[in-house]
Amino acid sequence: MQNTLREIECTIAEAAVLLELLTDAGAPVMLWGPPGVGKSSIVRQLGERKGRTVLEFHAALREPVDLRGIPVADLATGTTKWLVPDELPQAERDGADGYLFTDEINQATPQMQAVLAGLILEGKVGDYRLPKGWRVIAAGNRVTDRAAAQRMPTHIRNRFAHLYVTPDVAAWATWATANNVAPEMVAFVRFRRELIYRAPRGDENAFPSARSLTRAAEHVNAPKAHRQRLFAAHIGDDVAAELEGFLQLYRSLGSLEDIVRDPMGAKVPVEPSEKYAVCTGLARLATRKNWSQIIKYADRLPAEQQVLLVHDATVRDATLKDTPAYSTWAVNNSAVLMQ
Repeated sequence: MQNTLREIECTIAEAAVLLELLTDAGAPVMLWGPPGVGKSSIVRQLGERKGRTVLEFHAALREPVDLRGIPVADLATGTTKWLVPDELPQAERDGADGYLFTDEINQATPQMQAVLAGLILEGKVGDYRLPKGWRVIAAGNRVTDRAAAQRMPTHIRNRFAHLYVTPDVAAWATWATANNVAPEMVAFVRFRRELIYRAPRGDENAFPSARSLTRAAEHVNAPKAHRQRLFAAHIGDDVAAELEGFLQLYRSLGSLEDIVRDPMGAKVPVEPSEKYAVCTGLARLATRKNWSQIIKYADRLPAEQQVLLVHDATVRDATLKDTPAYSTWAVNNSAVLMQ
């Protein structure tokens, strides 16, 4: 099974595209990947993008009766009927089209997974029928991720289209920039790319992932006496110490406003960590008013940092592309942008 997963592995950004194509074609989809990589997020984003409801059913927290329903006697016919659970999709209430998302499916009991099999393949369980326009999406960790996952039975695996999601710095940085995650953290992750996900060591409770790094970013402005320990609570002691050192470097570079005031005279950093820090910080500071000044400074940077700076700034404010400064920069860097 592991060899099959490697053949179809994709970044979280690629998975979002493939997920939409597969569900549009009517396929149930299983998303595999380590904890905190963003599997649940792309399902919710798909619902928002398509204007459809996403109903979440956590199979690991349910018993088979929660899905199949409760048998109720029909005295007139001498039979029983299944009372359908209200939390399953109902077209009249939830819309004709949508997504039933069962997260951590392979942490559910074998009995629960067996009941889910009919819903995945045929869209029915007991007396319940999934509305025609609804699709089933599931997600889970691999057994090797040590996340209490079990091997999924072969007959259930065969019902899904499978995508194996790998950590993706570029996709996370784009999302983080658009969602106002602290620029210090975005710069740090770009500099230390391998920390976008690191499997826990031994019994380690806190370790870096896209999810835990995002949570740690909420503390970048905490009092210095407590900041590193707050980081460690999410991402572990060693990564927290490294992040604290990077944060101090980031803030020792001087005022970004000084760069905006004098883009041609300001110092251009030499160290890679400083370059990422300055580019990410300037991108967060960019407005239509100071954009031409920032572009002047960007022109003095290596091509990779220029593209990062401009990309982040325009993700946050797309109107920056409708300026003479951006047009001139784009023409001068067309070869890089086309790569």
